[in-house]
Amino acid sequence: MSRKSKNLIQKKIIAIYCEGESEKAYFEMLSTKYNSKANVHTEKIKIEACSGAKGTVLVDEAISKINNIPKKEKVDQAYIVFDRDDLSNDELQNCSSKAKENNIKVIFSSISFEVWILLHFERWTRAFTAQQLNTKLSGENYFNQNYEDFKGKRYDGFLYVRVKQAVANAKYLSQQNNDDFLNSDPYTNVYKFLSEIYNTEQF
Repeated sequence: MSRKSKNLIQKKIIAIYCEGESEKAYFEMLSTKYNSKANVHTEKIKIEACSGAKGTVLVDEAISKINNIPKKEKVDQAYIVFDRDDLSNDELQNCSSKAKENNIKVIFSSISFEVWILLHFERWTRAFTAQQLNTKLSGENYFNQNYEDFKGKRYDGFLYVRVKQAVANAKYLSQQNNDDFLNSDPYTNVYKFLSEIYNTEQF
């Protein structure tokens, strides 16, 4: 909710702290798509990459960054975005608990963020390794280039018009794995937070 200071309405501030540059580039694309001048929004969205931090380390880094934001720019809601990689269930549960204690929402994918990226192109439910996902996304029907080299670059030309499709495919995936983030592979909950972050019902 917007706050008033000296009779001025301050914008709602959302902070998104990402494990890496790919996640940051993706959310920057969404900011371009859903916070354009054609839309009337009240949010100011801060998106930062945190150099590979994940789990409770990323929560701690997010807390530190939030505490260092000037009071006049107080964050209304913060999110962290990261992959499972080699994190254990105990580590993920500790991360989830610590994030909740600090009013930080967790945007999580298993095994990697590319689970979510691939859903922009097709509905699928089988497990892939991170390398298999990268190889698949390198194909001519996807990014048509070495995806490992592409990571961190702008997604706009590839995914801009595919977001609704990704949301629909992710909802289907969630139904198949009972939305079990600890034990499901593949898993992603990115789609759950897009409407609230970008204040839109376009999904």
